[in-house]
Amino acid sequence: MPDKRNVVITGSAGGIGAACAADFARNGDHVFLLDLPGESFAAACAETAKLGKTTPIATDVGDRASVEAAFAQIAKAGGADVLVTTAAITKPAAILDFDPEDWDAILRVNLTGSFHCAQLAGRQMVAKGKGRIITLSSINGQVANTGRGAYSCTKGGVDMLTRLLAAELGDKGVTANAVAPAPVNTPMILKVHGPKDRAVWENQIPARRYADPDEVSSAVRFLASDEAAYINGHILNLDGGFMASGILLR
Repeated sequence: MPDKRNVVITGSAGGIGAACAADFARNGDHVFLLDLPGESFAAACAETAKLGKTTPIATDVGDRASVEAAFAQIAKAGGADVLVTTAAITKPAAILDFDPEDWDAILRVNLTGSFHCAQLAGRQMVAKGKGRIITLSSINGQVANTGRGAYSCTKGGVDMLTRLLAAELGDKGVTANAVAPAPVNTPMILKVHGPKDRAVWENQIPARRYADPDEVSSAVRFLASDEAAYINGHILNLDGGFMASGILLR
């Protein structure tokens, strides 16, 4: 895979997406930033543009027509070499109280949005005979942490989507892997995790802290590299030891 690639990043207005965009831009790749239009997206695009070649495309990943328009524009630039799907929303609630409208909205962005982007990027990659798809999952897709509702279900679905992509595209030069963090210091997490939530999480994570977005982007960039060419269908837990441990008696 050449050093300079077309890298498509969804959810690039902030958090993990913005960190990934900055990382790839510094590497000299052409970064296509996809997110909903707005002040935060414009600001993130302006910052990333200082680091390298970028193209912002206002996109709603849950809307098929919007995603098709974005990838038509990417095709004119040579097609996607790397896709990173970080776009996600969440709303915590107990499963018996979960609002069906919230459920539908979260599935639309987190799971269906990942499918739209992976399918369209995958078609471009198969035509090239090479490519990397990196989905952003979560340890919440593997264990039932209470109150995570639709978010956990979508991340479990993202894991299976990733494995399916790996199985079907592996002989076509395209790999698909997921990065599954424990909580990350992002605006979305800071909005839904209060001091009590944070204390509980930090007590059960052996590293006793949340991840930083740059730590996630480093893992993503590795999976997009030539060195990771034989890693396919893997869910990489970036969790400070959370999934390896049981009850921690501090």
